Parts: sequence; structure tokens; C-alpha cells
Amino acid sequence: MAREQVDTAPAGTVLSKRGKVTATRAGQDARILKRGDPIYTDDVVSTVRGANLQLRMKDRNIVMLRGGSSFRVGQYQPDAQLGDVKRFDYAGGELRPSRRSLSS
Repeated sequence: MAREQVDTAPAGTVLSKRGKVTATRAGQDARILKRGDPIYTDDVVSTVRGANLQLRMKDRNIVMLRGGSSFRVGQYQPDAQLGDVKRFDYAGGELRPSRRSLSS
């Protein structure tokens, strides 16, 4: 089945992963993610039990998911004021925020 081209800019990319990790958009087939793949607004990212995922978002934040987790990348606007935009919808599983600071 052919996939539709995504015409929006990526909200982030897969930094690292272990195990099966997928991204799904409404009306499209699930895509299996690998290192370097883009993540877009409205993607639902899911990990199977035993899998791990790290995403680097465009605002340089790191999102880490453990196995059996999923979340939806919502209205992603990296330049918005803090608290103005809900960026993720947590669907379940274990989500761990990174407190690591990234240097330029």
C-alpha cells in the first residue's frame, strides 16, 4: 500500500532506539522507525514491551520512551511560549523526561 507524502516539517528525529518502535498517522499505515527517521506532528509513537526510544525534538529536548509506551506528538511549536502549546498527549506506559542540558 502506498504511503502519502508528509508535507509538514518534522517535529523531531529518532536519536536512538532498541526493539520495535512505530509511528502512525491518521489514514496512513504504521511505519517502523529506525535511527534518523523523522517524527511529525500528529504522529502516535509506540514502543513494544522491551523496546526503548530516544527522540530529539526540534527545540533540542530529548524524549525517552520505555517499552509498552505510546504518545502523540500534538501541536508542536518549538518557538511558542512555555505553557502556550500542549506538545504531547501521553497515552500510556513509561515516559521519562531528560534533564540533560545540550550544548550548542
